[in-house]
Amino acid sequence: MPRRAVVSALAGVLLAISSASRAVAGPPFVTDDPVPTDYRNWEIYSGVQYQNFGGGVLSLGAPFLELNYGAMPNVQVSLATSLGESGAASMRQYGDIGTEFGVKTRFVQESNGWPQVSFYPSVTLPDAPGAHAVAFLPLWLQKSSGPWTAFGGGGLYLNAGPGQRDYTLYGMAVERILSPHLTLGAELYHQGASTIGGTDTTAANVGLIQQIGTYHAILFAAGRGFHGPDTFQAYASYEFALGPAPAH
Repeated sequence: MPRRAVVSALAGVLLAISSASRAVAGPPFVTDDPVPTDYRNWEIYSGVQYQNFGGGVLSLGAPFLELNYGAMPNVQVSLATSLGESGAASMRQYGDIGTEFGVKTRFVQESNGWPQVSFYPSVTLPDAPGAHAVAFLPLWLQKSSGPWTAFGGGGLYLNAGPGQRDYTLYGMAVERILSPHLTLGAELYHQGASTIGGTDTTAANVGLIQQIGTYHAILFAAGRGFHGPDTFQAYASYEFALGPAPAH
């Protein structure tokens, strides 16, 4: 799908949803959301991320751990790390595959006329000898109406290692609450080529969030690339939330 078509579809969905209400978004999708973790609260995710690029080349993060903390009102600090393996079968070794640090700051609140907007810069520090850090500079937007939520945006990866190149990632996602405990959603995203001579990728995922009581949830998503590499990807995690009870 052409990049212009992806951007136009994202803008159309966000503009079509016109009344405000808070909704949970982001995981289990590649497309993120602008909603920071509530002040003095934690969101903890642990699970498995898998990508199969064909020809015996894959990436497996198992387990991964993501910690989000509401450090201030409208400000979330995040840390994500993973054990796993990637690459061709003859070269794969199991171990630490990188640690990511980020700060999400919401600077526009959602209202009847405006989506909420956040800036969420992050940097990934790889563990492999000779590997380089990669920074990501995205903007994320979200608008909600009743049981429907649309979110999306994207940004630039600064990826200056040997044979590498800077590239973009942007996407859109739509979720619908089917019951107090079940949310279904789908996303479409596009990622530019991260290597010199590489190819870009457009892919889609479908997913669900199954809430278990107040503090626990199971998240799952899976999908395929349909432009560029014929990639299959899947995500499964357990979420545990904790923090002070909200004031009434």
